[in-house]
Amino acid sequence: MQFSLFGAAAAEPVLDDLDGVLLAGGHWARLGGTARLSVVVPDAWRADALAEAFAGRGVADVARSVEAAQSGVSVRTAFSAALAPHAARWMRGANEVPPLGFVLSPGGLRLWAVASGWADGAGYVLRTAAPDDAVHLAAGAQLARLGLAAVSLSHRPGWRITSLKRLRRLAEMVGEPPRDAGPDWPS
Repeated sequence: MQFSLFGAAAAEPVLDDLDGVLLAGGHWARLGGTARLSVVVPDAWRADALAEAFAGRGVADVARSVEAAQSGVSVRTAFSAALAPHAARWMRGANEVPPLGFVLSPGGLRLWAVASGWADGAGYVLRTAAPDDAVHLAAGAQLARLGLAAVSLSHRPGWRITSLKRLRRLAEMVGEPPRDAGPDWPS
């Protein structure tokens, strides 16, 4: 794989990369002046890779629970004051919506792929929580901005990236696969 100057491997991990987890269906919980990020993922390798990514961004004390999520593995950060401004960016009243001027980083794209991406017979799918909500629409706009124009899916909400050129660009942008990702990682 060719190293991309604009990919996740070229950028320092930052807390704003956690935006990718929100696109994949993650949620903020706030308590006082702190916040916690949680998401349910379908596979243990995804939970392990997210826990590692959280730690790489200075968010320690990650909890994993298979029992807490019937549809997969729940992974969440501890409540942290460092996460509070990031959670506040995504909150409009009681709703989670993309912040004004939202720009997905390559690190955020990687975390989105870790949390919910998979290869299917027609391309590579990045899942979102709901079709046609503000998060889903912002996710599609960010893919287009990154040169990864995709098709919106409604039956299993997400975005499908097709064409060899876009799939190669996606693979360059998200970087090397996490341990045990197997065929669920773009190549």
